[in-house]
Amino acid sequence: MSAKRGYEAESSTANKKALPYTTYEEAHQALQTLKRTSISDEVQEHEERAIATIDTANLASMVMRQLGVRVSAQLCVHPETNAGRVGKALVQALETSNASMCCEIYMALINIFEAKDQFIKTLDTDTLRQLNTAVHRDLANSQHHLRGAALAMLMHVADDALDIVRRFTTDAHAKVRQAALAAIQQAQMQGTLLPLELYDDCVAATKDTTEQVRLLAADLVWAVASAHSEHTVDDTRLIDDAFIRVCDMVNDGAVRVRQRACVVLGRFRAVDAQYLAQTLSKQLMSHMKRVQRGPARGYAGRNSGVKSSNPTPSGAAIPTPTGDANVGDLRILDSGAAGAFVHALEDEFQEVRDAAIESILELSSGSNEFAARAVDFLVDMFNDSSDRVRIRAIRALTALGARSLIRATTEQLSIAESAMRDSSSSVRCRMYEFLAHVSVPDTAALLSLVQAFKANLETYPGDLPRIFAAISSIGRRHGHLIGAPAVRSLLGISELYLSREPRIDDTLYAASVVLLVNARKAHRSVIAAALPDFVFRHLPYLQDKYPGSLPADIVELVPTRLSFVRRMLDRPGFDPAVDKMARDDSLRQAAAAFEAMCIQIQETINNEVPASTLQQSALAVMKMKESEPRHKAVARYAELVALVLRAQDIMRSNGLPRYRELTSLAARIMYGSYSLEARTLGLHTGCCRALAYLRVFAHAIWLISHAELKHTARVKAKMHEEFRTRLSLYTGRKQQIFAELMELSATDTADNPDELVRFIRNFKALEFMPQSRCQYATASVELATPSRRSQQEFNHLFPLSLQVNAQICWVMRRDRVLMAVTLPTQKICAMRPPPAAFKPMRDLHWSLEWHNAPLSLPLGSGEPASVALSVALLHPADVPWSDLFIVDGSLVPVSYDISNYYKGAAERSQFVRVTVSDSASVTVNPIEFRPPASSHTRA
Repeated sequence: MSAKRGYEAESSTANKKALPYTTYEEAHQALQTLKRTSISDEVQEHEERAIATIDTANLASMVMRQLGVRVSAQLCVHPETNAGRVGKALVQALETSNASMCCEIYMALINIFEAKDQFIKTLDTDTLRQLNTAVHRDLANSQHHLRGAALAMLMHVADDALDIVRRFTTDAHAKVRQAALAAIQQAQMQGTLLPLELYDDCVAATKDTTEQVRLLAADLVWAVASAHSEHTVDDTRLIDDAFIRVCDMVNDGAVRVRQRACVVLGRFRAVDAQYLAQTLSKQLMSHMKRVQRGPARGYAGRNSGVKSSNPTPSGAAIPTPTGDANVGDLRILDSGAAGAFVHALEDEFQEVRDAAIESILELSSGSNEFAARAVDFLVDMFNDSSDRVRIRAIRALTALGARSLIRATTEQLSIAESAMRDSSSSVRCRMYEFLAHVSVPDTAALLSLVQAFKANLETYPGDLPRIFAAISSIGRRHGHLIGAPAVRSLLGISELYLSREPRIDDTLYAASVVLLVNARKAHRSVIAAALPDFVFRHLPYLQDKYPGSLPADIVELVPTRLSFVRRMLDRPGFDPAVDKMARDDSLRQAAAAFEAMCIQIQETINNEVPASTLQQSALAVMKMKESEPRHKAVARYAELVALVLRAQDIMRSNGLPRYRELTSLAARIMYGSYSLEARTLGLHTGCCRALAYLRVFAHAIWLISHAELKHTARVKAKMHEEFRTRLSLYTGRKQQIFAELMELSATDTADNPDELVRFIRNFKALEFMPQSRCQYATASVELATPSRRSQQEFNHLFPLSLQVNAQICWVMRRDRVLMAVTLPTQKICAMRPPPAAFKPMRDLHWSLEWHNAPLSLPLGSGEPASVALSVALLHPADVPWSDLFIVDGSLVPVSYDISNYYKGAAERSQFVRVTVSDSASVTVNPIEFRPPASSHTRA
C-alpha cells in the first residue's frame, strides 16, 4: 500500500509541469533569491521555471524570455544547480529565437564561461556541436549586433577562432569591427600568442572612423609588436614601427584616443634611442632621410617629358618647383614620432597631459639620454593650470632625480622657484622633495634658491619640516659652492663692520645655518673659518629644536676653543636598541593603563569607584602618545560615563535639584556621544548602541531640567513625544531589547515624571569596546597670508577672501566636511567647501585647498577683529529638534511657539556639527577703499 502511494506521488511530481515566469517582478525576485539562497529545492524550482520560460516561444513579451535567460545564467554559476542541463536548454533556444534573443543567450553563455571555468565540460558533444554550428551561422547574419555577439562567443568554442575573427576586423559595421578587436584583446589577455599577420590589420584599425575601434587598435598594435619585436618591416624593427604608429595617434581628434595612445607609449621597451628622442622634438632629424641610390631623376608626374620652348643646354625637362623640404626624400613613417610628447604635453585636456607625463617617466627608466631630454619639458609643466598635472610632473621629476641627480639650469630653477609659491600645499610639498634631488649650477643660483625657501617659510610656516629637509639635502650636495662671501650673504653679516647677533628662534636664520652645517667634510673647513662664534653657540639649541636637520657629526665642525659647545653637542647619541626598549616599555605601560581603565569603568558603573578616579585614568590614557586609537576611544567613553555618574549623584541628592548643572551635563554627554560616533571609524553595532543609550540618558535629564518651567500643553507634549521617538529607535531592534526602555516607552513621562527619575537613578552604561582597527578623525587648519603682517586688510564693503589649507585624516565622507567660522560676535557659521577643493592623499586622507573662501563679516571700516576657522563634521541627529537644544546647552523657552516647529521643518538642520580640529585664527582689518580721484574731481 505504501509502495503504491509512493508511486502515485512520484508520478504526480513527474506530470507536474513547471510554469514559466510571467511578470518582470517575478523574474527579478528570482534573480535576487538565487544570489543568497543555498537550498537545493528552491534552486531546482527556479531551474525548472527558467527552462520553461526559455522554451515558451509564445510569450506575449520577449522581455520575459530574456529575463528567463538571465535567471538561467545565474543558475549555471550556482553550486546547487545542474549547469549542463540549463546550458543545453540555452543552446537549444538558439534555434527558435530571433536576433535579440540570440544576443541575450550569447551574452549569458559568455558570462557563464568566464565565471565557471569547468562549464564547458558539463556540456555534451552534441550540445557543443550545436553551439558551434549556431555561432558560425550567426556570423553570416545581416544584423550587426548578432554578428558581434557571435564573435565574442566564438572565442570560447572554436580552436581556430583568431583566424576567423581576423576577417571581421574589416567588417562594414563599426560595432562588429569593435567586437572582433575586443575578442582578439581578450585572447591576448588570456595568454594567447598573437600571430604576426594581425599586425597589418591592427595598424589599419588605428585609422578607423570609430573611436572605440581606434582605442582597441592602439593596445593591439603594442601587443603584437611586443610579441615579435625583432621582426623587421622596411628595415625597421617591428617594435620601432609600432612605436611610431602609436605616436601618430597622439594627434587623434578624440580625447580618449589621445589619452590611450599616451598610456600605450609608456608600455614600450627597447625602442631605438633615435625614435625616443624624436618624440621630444618637432623637427625631423637628418638621419631620417631616405638615401636614394642611383642618379636623381626629378619628378616623374604630369610635367614628365615636357620640353621647354627655349631648351636648356642639357635639354633637361622643366624642373618642378619645390618647397623648403623635399618631401620625397623623407619617410612618412619616421615622421610620425616627431613631437609626439610635445603635442601631448600641450594638449588642452589634462587627462592627456597626465598620461603623457606617466609615459615619459616609464620610458626614462630605460634610457638615460631620453630622461635628460625630458627634464626640460617636465619642468615646463610646473606652469600648468591643473594642480593634478603639476603634482604629476613634480612626482615624475622626483623619481628621475632619485635614479640620477638632475643638473638643473638657471632657467629651470627660476621656474621651480615660481612653482614653490603655489597656493596648493600638495604642490609645494612635492616641489620640496624634487629640489632635494637637484644640482645647482653656481653660487648665485644657490643663494636665489635659499631665498625662495625663506620666502615660503614666511608665507607658509607649516611647511617648515619639509623645507628644512630639502635644505639639508641641498647643503650636503653643494658645499663646494659655499665660500666666505656666500656665508656672509646667507647670515646677513658684514666683512668690515660688527653685525648684530640674530635671534636664536628666528626660523629664517635657522634655515641658513642648516644649509651651512650640512656641507660635506671636505668643504667644512672653509665654511667653519667664515662662521662667527655665535653660530656655534646656537647649534645645541637648533639641534634640539629641529631634530634630524643637523648632521650627526656636527661636533667636528665646532672649533676646539669652544669646548663647552662641543660638550653640549657630544651628548649620547641615538641608539636604536635603547629606543626600541623605551618604545616597548611605553607600549606596555599604555596597555596596562588601558586595562586598568576598563576595570575602573565597570567598577564605577557599579558605584565601587568614584567618578573622579575614572576621569583621572581616562586623562592619563589620553595623554600617552603610545595609546592606540581604540584606547583613546574607550577613554573618551569613560569620560562620558563619569559625567553620567555626576548627573546621577545630583538626582540622588536630598537638596534642591540643580537644573542648570543638569542641562550642562546633558549637553556634554549628548555632544560627546555624537562626537565619538562621528569621528571614530570602525565602530561596530554594539558600540553605536552604547553611545545611543547614553543619548537616551542625556535626553532624560534634559527633560527633568524643565521641571520649573511652565510650558504650554502643546510644547510639553512635543518634548515628551520627541523622547518617545528616541526610545522607539532602539526598542524596535531585534538584536537587543532594553527592558528599561520598553517599560519607560509604555508610560506617559509627561504625566508621570517619577518613572523618568527612576530611570535616571537606575541607569547603567553599556559595554563599549571598539575593534583594534578603528581610527579617529583628525584635522589641522592653516590660513595662508601673503606676508608676515599681523593683520589682513580687506574692503569692508565686500566679503573677505581667505585661502584655507587643511589636512583631514580618517574621514569617510567628504560631503559632510564643513569649515566652522567663529565670527567676532562669537557666532559660529558654517561654510561648505566645494568638492574640487578636496585632493585625495591616500585612503580616507584629504588635503583641503580652498582658494578664495568667501566670508562676510559684520564689521565697519577700521574695526580690526579676530576670526577663527576649524574643520567640522556633520553627523545625523536622532531627533533633530530636541538634540539641537540639548547640544547647545539651552532649554526650550516658555514663550516658544510650537507652530514655528512645523513651519520651519524644511529648513531645520538634520545634523549635529562635530568639531575635529583646533582653531586657526587670523586678524582682519576692514578698511575703506576709495577710488583714485579723476581729473574732473580734482578740478
